[in-house]
Amino acid sequence: MALETQTDSSDEYSVRTFDSGDREGILTLFETEWGTRPSTEWFDWKYVDDPYLSHVPITLAERDDEIVAVQGYVPCRLRRGADVALALKPVDAVVHPDHRRQGLYSRITELGISRYEDRESACFFNFPNGASLGAQEKLGWSEVTVVSTYNRVQRPGSELPDEIASGPIERVTNAASRGGLELCDRLAPFDGTYDIKRYASPPPDLLESIYESEVPRAFHAYREAQYYRWLLDAPSLDHTAYVATRDDRPVAALVTRSDGGDVIIFDSLPLGANHDAFADLLAAVVSDNEDADVLSVTDQTLSPSLLARHGFVSDGMPVVSRFSRPTYMAVRPLWGDDESAPFSRRELVDADNWCPSFLEVKD
Repeated sequence: MALETQTDSSDEYSVRTFDSGDREGILTLFETEWGTRPSTEWFDWKYVDDPYLSHVPITLAERDDEIVAVQGYVPCRLRRGADVALALKPVDAVVHPDHRRQGLYSRITELGISRYEDRESACFFNFPNGASLGAQEKLGWSEVTVVSTYNRVQRPGSELPDEIASGPIERVTNAASRGGLELCDRLAPFDGTYDIKRYASPPPDLLESIYESEVPRAFHAYREAQYYRWLLDAPSLDHTAYVATRDDRPVAALVTRSDGGDVIIFDSLPLGANHDAFADLLAAVVSDNEDADVLSVTDQTLSPSLLARHGFVSDGMPVVSRFSRPTYMAVRPLWGDDESAPFSRRELVDADNWCPSFLEVKD
């Protein structure tokens, strides 16, 4: 049963939580905004089948029986050292173009706050753009940091405007990039000390065991097997695990995610570590994904020096930053009392207390 807020008599919008008949209306709104219609399989994976909640975590607004605004909340268990608490990541916020400037985003977010405040969840955390961050700060969010990304641009021609793509300029830029990156790869450290095993279907229990070998004190999504099992089953996305072993003992891993074009290094294990196996693992990832347009990774996933040796460039560099949009990280505690809260606001808003990878950043 949906939980509705009170509606002013002059207000034509009803703001409420998800009800069982809402899925098609939400998918239609997503199609209007994104240009493609997500599948029901994707919706059920993301909002129905997660291992932590017994309800569909969505707030929405409707008018005349049409859903015109929506926001979802993806759960994970947030961990810092031995302390663990549920957290929610607001995602997929969409307001229909014909219904903007009506305060609907604020209203559906306020309903989300009231629904989860002072209950099981410790906080909201998410990665908004600049415009969304401003709106969220008015609702109690605090900016934590800007998550820097390192990119290995293997086909710069793919980023060219359509009118000059697929021509000589594209071929020249791609060839120049390929030559420079091949030189980087030849000079990058790789001694074959570790055996690298590839898993087209990443093994959740194995990944959890590597994660547990060295758990950081920084906030991160708890890499338990049930979380991996759900998260890595995302429709239309391919995940590959690269596991480094020595004497048949798994010691480190990288997980990649591909959408058919770009590839991201989604996760590294152990978290926040500077394990020497990462050199062999990254070399394997680069070798296997030479056809990708871009390889990307967050700055806290692998060491900047290792990334630089393979031709990854930070989006924080002065020239590059002119062409990139910053990825903000923001947090809103859901407990009014720091004394009884799982984590205090002071802890949550301190950038030094976090180690976000793309596993946290991406849905």
